[in-house]
Amino acid sequence: MTANTQATVHAPAGVFKGFRADECQHFLGIRYATSERYCPPVPFTYGEAEYECHTPAPYPVQLCSTIELTLTGIHYENLPQEENCQYLSITVPDEATPESRFPVMVWFYGGSYRNGGCDNPFYDRSILAKENGVVMVGINYRLSLLGFVKNREGGFANNGLLDAIEGLRWVNANIAAFGGDPNNITIFGESAGGDLVRCLMLSEGTDDLYRRAIIQSDPLGTLANREEMERKILDELNELPLEASIEQLLETQRSITENVTERGLAKYLIFGPHAGVYPLPAQKDEEKRLREVAPKHDIIIGTNARETATYIGGNKLASALDRNILTRWIIELVLRKKTMDIFTVPTRKFARLYADCGGKVHLYNFFWRKDQHVVGAGHITELALLFGGKGVEVTLMAQGLHEQDFIEYGKPLRRIWTDFAKTGEISTLHEDGMITLQPIG
Repeated sequence: MTANTQATVHAPAGVFKGFRADECQHFLGIRYATSERYCPPVPFTYGEAEYECHTPAPYPVQLCSTIELTLTGIHYENLPQEENCQYLSITVPDEATPESRFPVMVWFYGGSYRNGGCDNPFYDRSILAKENGVVMVGINYRLSLLGFVKNREGGFANNGLLDAIEGLRWVNANIAAFGGDPNNITIFGESAGGDLVRCLMLSEGTDDLYRRAIIQSDPLGTLANREEMERKILDELNELPLEASIEQLLETQRSITENVTERGLAKYLIFGPHAGVYPLPAQKDEEKRLREVAPKHDIIIGTNARETATYIGGNKLASALDRNILTRWIIELVLRKKTMDIFTVPTRKFARLYADCGGKVHLYNFFWRKDQHVVGAGHITELALLFGGKGVEVTLMAQGLHEQDFIEYGKPLRRIWTDFAKTGEISTLHEDGMITLQPIG
């Protein structure tokens, strides 16, 4: 991205100097909060001086992700990281002014609560902003041991979730200055990001921070029977001193992830928010909370037809078996069962519950190229269409396609998502062989 001319915004939190490029205005790496280790975030505001917003936000502390490296080419371990990673970045249409009141879409990245960052080049906010006239925001939140295990006293904590809430508060208070409508905010995310969106909806005190939500590929099947695994992780982290080095923390995380003894589906999402720990209700009280939330907030929720094919595609042996006509049925059987158990069945169940609680729900199934490649409509593949496929041409996710292909093929999906953000209605535009949407209730 090449910067052209300056763009300056006077917001309640400070004066921010961004830049114009790609038919958009960009404001990168704005700090919205800070925190002590294992503590809730504290709001951050700038002084009267202007703040340069030209540098992407540093990533949360994290290890390499083999699967994301295979699919998107991202080397997280080689990117700038920061323990206090509470930054956000904003991209708006080039013509935006404080009077514009564009709909706002706030993106929460996935990555199993272990990886990700709001300025990952794969999440190119500009294509949605300039093509469909929305303000795009990406919010960083703390991950894994620093974000979803413990508090200073050694008990469970949801500090990464509290980061996301604090970031949303910042957006509500400041986004009008950037040309966004604080009364028309849609939160959306995929995988762990989709789960984070669902947790934001369940959280105490968030009802007025957003209007609509899109939940993509939430691994809901991993959320049962987690107590023993979570207790072991907490106990192991509590053996470290509070001020352990980042290297010690990462080595402990590596040890935890390589030595998981959980045999159920929970092992596929080792870290994550804890039900019954502030600001989340206990699991037994979630339906009660949904009855408060659902009538106020419309949602799109759904899954991909071949979610777990993404993980098979990155395994050489499984890929070889899938290509062999004599053994493919075995791989496909495992793939379908895992996809149904982790994603499809629990998502349909949640969609029905949300509708029964008074919510307006559109349930989707993304099945683009599901039979054309070992990955096909695998986990995260719809993101290449939503964000333009930047940087994936040489990766497994590309499936032989180029960036311009993703930009062109993704237009219907981007239109559906942004029409929903603008009006709450589903666009009549559709693409055969890509996605189905079904109203529930």
